[in-house]
Amino acid sequence: MSMITSTAADADPSALPAASWQARYAALRSRQVGDSDPRIAECLAALTFWRCKRVLDREADQLSAPAAHSLAAMLEEVWA
Repeated sequence: MSMITSTAADADPSALPAASWQARYAALRSRQVGDSDPRIAECLAALTFWRCKRVLDREADQLSAPAAHSLAAMLEEVWA
């Protein structure tokens, strides 16, 4: 069994399904791993990714091309 050793900053949230991230988070919490642990941050960031992806998947057909480009630009700006 391999362990994920990446940090929250470089983890690919799509590497695991949302249910796996949730299970990993629950397992860490059951072992009283603290909020400052990078594995907790990694799980929370991945779960945020999956929540956003679910919304985008559900709403994508309602976005016009200019709105989609605007949204993409906003996301890029946040992490520029």
